[in-house]
Amino acid sequence: MREAAGQVGEKRIGLIGGMSWESTRNYYSLLNTEYAKSAQPWAQPKIILDSLDFREIVELQRGSEWAATGRILADSAMRLEKAGATVIGITANTMHINFDAVQNAVSVPVIDIRKAIAEEMKRLGLTNIGLLGTKYVVEEDFYSSKIEESDVVVTKPTPSQILDLQSMIYDELTLGIVSDSSRQTFFDIAQDSMSRGADVIGLCCTEFGMFFEGQSVNFPFIDSILAHVKALLA
Repeated sequence: MREAAGQVGEKRIGLIGGMSWESTRNYYSLLNTEYAKSAQPWAQPKIILDSLDFREIVELQRGSEWAATGRILADSAMRLEKAGATVIGITANTMHINFDAVQNAVSVPVIDIRKAIAEEMKRLGLTNIGLLGTKYVVEEDFYSSKIEESDVVVTKPTPSQILDLQSMIYDELTLGIVSDSSRQTFFDIAQDSMSRGADVIGLCCTEFGMFFEGQSVNFPFIDSILAHVKALLA
């Protein structure tokens, strides 16, 4: 983190968004609905959005060009700080692979979605999370190791399930498509994780909440967006 220049005044939440716009829309909605629970009528949180071109990010992800994505996100964070953000959120689980690069670029705090999930686990008294997300979230160490620092056990999907999750995220959800077949596959993977020891399912892709709209399920889950939103508002 760069040396703070001395922030004074109200909180302004800066969002590094557009990854995808579907999840960014949900961030904006949840920030307002959660804020309204303890605010006066018509009060809204102050939000600054810097929306990135997700196509550029996806192409770099596919080439494992994480240094390049880190520069893009760091530049976004600096724009947000310059615009007046007093706290920043990276609105994608996968892009927390660049968390350190983003935090080192600004003097304001960047709120970590991984820590927010671990805190929610602690609040609920749970110890084993079924980690469902992109292949980068599941296979790389940056995500699970941060959660495990809080003495949480991480149960990961099988290799074939990782491929299914990756496909439904990039071929459907990030394009605004919610199919019944993918929803059922997701629910089946979640149930399998529960059967292998998880006591809660982590929706560690910010689009997974789309599967739950208008649905009732028989397994507990933590929505990473909601946990992150609460931490951003705290």
